[in-house]
Amino acid sequence: MRTFLRRTLLLLSLLVGFAPAATLAAPALWRVSDADSSVWLFGSIHILDKDRDWRTPRFDAALAEADHVYFEIVLDQDAYATFTRLTMVYGRNRDGRQLSDYLTGEQQERLQGFLDEHGVLREQVETMRPWMADMTLMATSLATSGEIGMGGQAGVELLLLDEVAEERRRELETPEIQFRMFASLPDKEQVDSLMRTIENAESPEQDLSSVAELWQSGDVEALARLMNSAMGATDSPQYRRLLTDRNRRWTTAIGQMLADNEDAMIVVGAGHLAGPVGVPALLSADGFTVERMDRSASPAGPKARPNKRR
Repeated sequence: MRTFLRRTLLLLSLLVGFAPAATLAAPALWRVSDADSSVWLFGSIHILDKDRDWRTPRFDAALAEADHVYFEIVLDQDAYATFTRLTMVYGRNRDGRQLSDYLTGEQQERLQGFLDEHGVLREQVETMRPWMADMTLMATSLATSGEIGMGGQAGVELLLLDEVAEERRRELETPEIQFRMFASLPDKEQVDSLMRTIENAESPEQDLSSVAELWQSGDVEALARLMNSAMGATDSPQYRRLLTDRNRRWTTAIGQMLADNEDAMIVVGAGHLAGPVGVPALLSADGFTVERMDRSASPAGPKARPNKRR
């Protein structure tokens, strides 16, 4: 279940990586402000070497000051129990159809070639809907690539949960929302994504260490280009559903946090913060002041909020 969750988050954020310990980290961090308050945006990575020293004084100061820390979803024990139930409800065919029924003969051959190469039996995926098979193949590709050992990694969110008290935790979505989002994709879009996963399995452009380097250097422009390569143009149906639409909903929620003078840090997959429809760009278009803080020389913490309400 844990592997499936991580790979679900992988596709949601489109950014994963294994970070070599020798690389200096400066992941992207933004401060978004209105006239009298500000919140912080941090682009996370969902699979990360536990020994990686990625934190900065500015990040730690912002995290410590925040009354609430928002995640895409809060990955606590209750969430894992919910994932198990939702996997059966949304990820499996319950009408007698098989995965093969969604695929053309040529697509079935491509799928079988992937399964044979990675030592997966066809019956292990045959009862799945295409989107869940996509997640499973993505997990298989990563687990057998040799770049990620599943015992030594935990994403930024899981690491932060250990230090963020339960009363400070908030979520922008729920597991139900995320599962329904995948399950509601038209069958053709699910199949197209499954075929892309098979095609990209050996692509050097999707190499995890390369993606990690982009995240660690804060190169959001390069990440945006990588997303476009993996998912298509920003006006494609999948891009809109999985990124743009969600980013717009989150932008509205962040605007309300600022209106309420809420001290908050928002920690979401870095893919949501890159490109012309990333959350920072959308907030800037809405008239908020958006500043990149990870590239500033000063390690000072968040600026004062003169009219802050408690």
